Amino acid sequence: MKVAFLIERLDSRRGGMETSATEFLTEMALLGPEILVVTQIASPEFSIVPVHQMGVRGVGRTARYRNFVRGAQQFLKAGQWDIIHAVTPCLDCHLYQPRSGITQQALNRTIAVRKNWLTRSLRKIGAALNSKQRLLQRLEHQLLSREKPPMVAALSHFMRHQLESSYALPPENIRDVFNGVTVPLPDAMERKAIRKKLRQETGLDEKDSVALFAGHNFRRKGLANILEALAKPQAQNWRLLVAGKDSPAGYEKLARELGIANRVQFLGSRSDMRQLYLAADVCVLPSYYDPCSRTVLEAMSLGVPCIATVFDGSSECITHGENGFVLQSPDDVEAIAAHLAALNDRATQIKMSEKTVALREKLSMRRHTQEIFSLYQTIVKGF
Repeated sequence: MKVAFLIERLDSRRGGMETSATEFLTEMALLGPEILVVTQIASPEFSIVPVHQMGVRGVGRTARYRNFVRGAQQFLKAGQWDIIHAVTPCLDCHLYQPRSGITQQALNRTIAVRKNWLTRSLRKIGAALNSKQRLLQRLEHQLLSREKPPMVAALSHFMRHQLESSYALPPENIRDVFNGVTVPLPDAMERKAIRKKLRQETGLDEKDSVALFAGHNFRRKGLANILEALAKPQAQNWRLLVAGKDSPAGYEKLARELGIANRVQFLGSRSDMRQLYLAADVCVLPSYYDPCSRTVLEAMSLGVPCIATVFDGSSECITHGENGFVLQSPDDVEAIAAHLAALNDRATQIKMSEKTVALREKLSMRRHTQEIFSLYQTIVKGF
């Protein structure tokens, strides 16, 4: 089976999509298909499967992406492929897996982050003027509205609902393939040592109740709401670690205004992110939009309970009150504080952790990849 895997850029340092792609390709290579990655540019360290780099051509993000999809289309037409698997909008493919979400729905939820009508209106105007955003929307619309659309792999039921509300796709063209991650699980002794080391480095005591926020888009991931929750009386015992490469200035100011600056640490982007989870008692991610957050899946795979929202597909693996909590709204600051209060007990944390880590197989990239490979076989047989 010959597979072309289409992605804009392939560098796991860029973000979740690229990290997922690297993990996916590692697992898929073990299943035997002949894979070629078609991309603008790839990390020099990537050597799992062959890569065809189209190069970065054009002035501006829009022109570069347009040139990429056109060049990729010409390149792929010149070869014989059983499967063309695309994870971003393109001109043609057999399997479309929108890892960043459905374009219009993602924009709608990004606008919802704004707190008042004026900022929401300005965000809408900004989106209308964003030529790359318009290009992505147009490409996806053309791809999924054609007479014979590709099969679409939905990372969560949340994404499936978005697909169904945005496009009149035949039911057999949408397949649920829940997201997955690759996270090694340290043994109990190593886990304890990592936790102790990281807490010492961050000036935290073993008895401290520690929440972790991890994400590169602080606004969309709801960081401000966590800070407001920490200022509530029922969450006074909690400390917060913030990891991500977004600018912390406005949030540091908010923490000072709320009187919680001494309980919040901004760590920046971390190369030891998977170890950092082990320093925390809970991972909090009140996202306004996420097709299926890797942060939640990674944390839960390591036995860290999570607080997530119904606007994040990863919340579907949380049983509310048993291995974490699911918020009906990311703006529900009182609920975030109440859930933290419920977790402010070591016995409860341990109990939830045990139920969380039991989900590792369900949350694994290996399981996810095997299900995608089954879709390849279905497509080749002519679904």
